Amino acid sequence: MAPIRVAIIGTGFGRTVQAVAFRRHPGFELTAIAGSQDEKTRRVAAELAIPHAFGDWRRMLAEARPDLVSIVTPPDLHHPMMLEALAAGSHVLCEKPTALHRHQAAEMRDAARGAGRVAAINHEFRFQPARVHALALARAGGIGVPRRGEILGRYPIWWRPESRAWTWLSDARRGGGVLGALGSHHTDCLRTFFGEPVSALASVRVDQPTRGPTAEQAEARRATADDAFTVEYAFDGATAILDVSACAPYRWERYEIHGSEATLRWDESGDRLWRIVGGHEPEAVEIPPALVLERQAGDPALVAPFGVLIERLRRAIADGVAMDPDFDDAVAVQSALDAVRASSAAGARVHVDVPTPAPA
Repeated sequence: MAPIRVAIIGTGFGRTVQAVAFRRHPGFELTAIAGSQDEKTRRVAAELAIPHAFGDWRRMLAEARPDLVSIVTPPDLHHPMMLEALAAGSHVLCEKPTALHRHQAAEMRDAARGAGRVAAINHEFRFQPARVHALALARAGGIGVPRRGEILGRYPIWWRPESRAWTWLSDARRGGGVLGALGSHHTDCLRTFFGEPVSALASVRVDQPTRGPTAEQAEARRATADDAFTVEYAFDGATAILDVSACAPYRWERYEIHGSEATLRWDESGDRLWRIVGGHEPEAVEIPPALVLERQAGDPALVAPFGVLIERLRRAIADGVAMDPDFDDAVAVQSALDAVRASSAAGARVHVDVPTPAPA
């Protein structure tokens, strides 16, 4: 079978992670890339030997006619881009957060089903070896009954005003904020262990609102998108907490799944796993060789797990195998994030409302 012809919209993460993985996979042919800055897009295309560079993504859809479009842009653009890519006949891989809200996400899901196209969401964190093995152990009864999840994250993204210049990540109107950027991954993680969240009680905050290398710029550009959040999810028979700050002076993550008999813990690398029993020191758990990711020197950390995801995407497009993660996952996570924001605004626990698929 001929390789799947891929076009990427976006020259940030689309260039540093996705393009690298697509170019290495023999089942794909990276044929085009589109970006908002013509000169940068042409430079990226030349560096990666991508045949076609476009400053207009609509023109790219019309002229390149890709089999698959990967949307790697700010979230406010995901909805129109995906709908037009589907209308042009392409399969779609969409970055997270899926959209500005769950109703957009549901429309994207329903449009893909109506078009008979594969729609995937990029939750590549699912394929970190420690997380994959932890989930297998939990499902096999290795910690007893799963009861509690805890994910803690500290990131020096906006530790000081000059830590990172103003971008869409600081603008709530564009879908910015760490709740969407990282909370989407963490919410997806908890869903795989406990099922769908029933409700959320949350605080979503802007702890360090100034952005810019100078005092004048920092004062002129004040963030409206969150840089910290604390969420308690209630599941059927379990609870979980997410606590994230992007204003810390250091980077650190910890993931824990507590059961009635033991706890599983892994760190931010996703390569090391521990099992903890009350009264004992944490015991390292060996990761099965089949789950260990091949990492190439100099690669960003997410290239390897993204490679696992696109192999699943290849099988879904070429062989008709069900895609996982798919757009049901995308809608479920977006619905949980909507409940988190609504809870923070109301100061009360909010039920998670997931839109049902439109009739076929």
